[in-house]
Amino acid sequence: MLRVSLLGNLGADPEVRWSAKGNQMTSIRVAVNQVRTGPDGERQENTEWFRARVFGPRGEYVARLPKGARVLVIGRLDISHFQGKDGEPRIGFDVMADEVQLMSPRPMGIEPEAAETETDAPEPALAGVSSLSGGGSPAARSGTNGRTARAPAPSAEAKPAEDLEDLPF
Repeated sequence: MLRVSLLGNLGADPEVRWSAKGNQMTSIRVAVNQVRTGPDGERQENTEWFRARVFGPRGEYVARLPKGARVLVIGRLDISHFQGKDGEPRIGFDVMADEVQLMSPRPMGIEPEAAETETDAPEPALAGVSSLSGGGSPAARSGTNGRTARAPAPSAEAKPAEDLEDLPF
């Protein structure tokens, strides 16, 4: 099996197709630029084009990427031989992508796959356990995101324990 990693730019907007079973397949064209110094010392640029196919939920994300976006594609390489319209033999490079990562700064309209923002809102209580109590095991204090709840800030109304001991009742 041939495994490849491609770092290049999308040459066109992604194309989304659906199989007869209803599975989504997204195709992208990736241009990989190679710059070399020739034997005469001159700079030589060469661009190789690859077609990458992405299946399933990853394809939904890839379908929103715009033309020109810089991407890293990791997957299995399939090489095909065919004749072009002019009758010349051609070679096609197809990548069955396992992973596609956006490498350029995120363009407008592309949402991250997982939210990485943290809010200061208190986490909801779990089955009668208050997240503000600060007691209990860390598992009982954690929310759905796996982080431990923060201890509440001391309030102005809280009285020290020694003031509570001399209550008349």
